Amino acid sequence: MNGFVRNAWYPIAWLDELDGGPLGRRLLGEPVMVFRAGDGSVAALEDRCAHKFLPLSKGRVRGDCIECGYHGLQFDATGACRKIPGQKLIPGNIRVRSYPVAERLGLVWVWTGEAEQADEALLFDLPPYRNPAWGVNHGPYTHVAAHYQQLTDNLLDPAHVSFVHPSSLGSAEMEDIPVETKQVGDIVEVNRWTLDRPPVPIFEQFMKIDGHVDRWQYYFFYPPAINVVDFGIGPVGMGHSDRDRERGTRIFSCHYLAPETESSTHYFWMQVRNFEPENRSVSERMTEQFVMAFEEDRDILEAVQRSQDEAAVKPTVRLAIDNGPNRSRRIVDKMLRAEQAAAVEAAE
Repeated sequence: MNGFVRNAWYPIAWLDELDGGPLGRRLLGEPVMVFRAGDGSVAALEDRCAHKFLPLSKGRVRGDCIECGYHGLQFDATGACRKIPGQKLIPGNIRVRSYPVAERLGLVWVWTGEAEQADEALLFDLPPYRNPAWGVNHGPYTHVAAHYQQLTDNLLDPAHVSFVHPSSLGSAEMEDIPVETKQVGDIVEVNRWTLDRPPVPIFEQFMKIDGHVDRWQYYFFYPPAINVVDFGIGPVGMGHSDRDRERGTRIFSCHYLAPETESSTHYFWMQVRNFEPENRSVSERMTEQFVMAFEEDRDILEAVQRSQDEAAVKPTVRLAIDNGPNRSRRIVDKMLRAEQAAAVEAAE
């Protein structure tokens, strides 16, 4: 189905991106801007001044308001106009849309649907992020010229790793190992174990490893646009339970997506690891490695998007490895149908 799930939290910026002042980005095809007010809170507004539609992100923060850079109109976090230079009367209809906003995992999240349905309990969370025994690194904001579901497909696809990332995340031994797909409610899991093989390069760079290991990859999809890859290594014969993985050397690679348009995506990613938690050098080198890996992904995904756009009437073929991505798309389609049905019912 075309369209986007709107009653959801989407990331719009890293918190430190607001240090440079107001920031504007398009979310689900709509212009949205965020800024940090004088009291330290973050606000999200429609990125159009009510007067001439100049993007408010081109303005400046004045106390707890954003001031338009054209004629100085000021809007507070609710979208209400609080000042019109040279005019005492402020008509009540001069306002812009405001969005529920939240801060979590180092990101600014915006609720793009019905404001009364916004609930911070629905925000994705990753407890190890706040655990001092785990190290955290995150990459730069990344723009990808592809539909966000192309990225979701890729992030539920262990099969591509050996071919796209052979020097970092993959290895030839993984090519013919089948994957297992599960679904619990609306959460999709795709996993694969590679047993009694050398570690992949990403682990060899950060620790001394003698001999073979057991390796795991668990890919999780949380609708509508969050993916987490749990991957790691342990001693041969370690066992395959959740508790066994907790004893291994482990990385959570987290991917937070926000649709910009039908053919472009805002991409935010981080890694949370259970080794060398305070080692800044490890964090920096890990970020460098994943920047290279995700640039490899971006090159592939943007080429796929261009090619599919050119051959829009020709269907792609499906393989067994597409089970996870296909499940994720069906879940999103179900959410879209539910929102559309609710909108029709409300209109009646």
